[in-house]
Amino acid sequence: MRMIVSRMLTVSALLLGAGVALAQGPARLLPLVVDGERYFTLQWQAADDKGLPHVQGVIRNEFGFGARKVRLLVDSLDPAGAVTDQTIVYVQGDLLPGSQYYFDTRVRSRAASYRVLVFQYEWIQAGGGDTRR
Repeated sequence: MRMIVSRMLTVSALLLGAGVALAQGPARLLPLVVDGERYFTLQWQAADDKGLPHVQGVIRNEFGFGARKVRLLVDSLDPAGAVTDQTIVYVQGDLLPGSQYYFDTRVRSRAASYRVLVFQYEWIQAGGGDTRR
């Protein structure tokens, strides 16, 4: 009998914890890289396309290595600066040193303001040494 009560209490605690986790909503995304603003410059602005909210801008590679697999994180912000929604933007192709890429992404709903961060990138490093075998 004690074992049944113990199991019921355990299951109840697990269900209660799951309910609290669901009530909090999805976890907020954070950039997977540190110092993205050190190597890239970003400019952006809110825009409308046929009444649909967009964020458009440009990312520029200021570093001496090319980058690939660049992803941007667009945060939709309320008037207090709290994140209300997030969108990932995929930069097509490689972002070579000194080059820039223009982006234009639709966001799900209009926000008071937006913030764009470098979410992820990978440096392109040329192989060294003799490749002949």
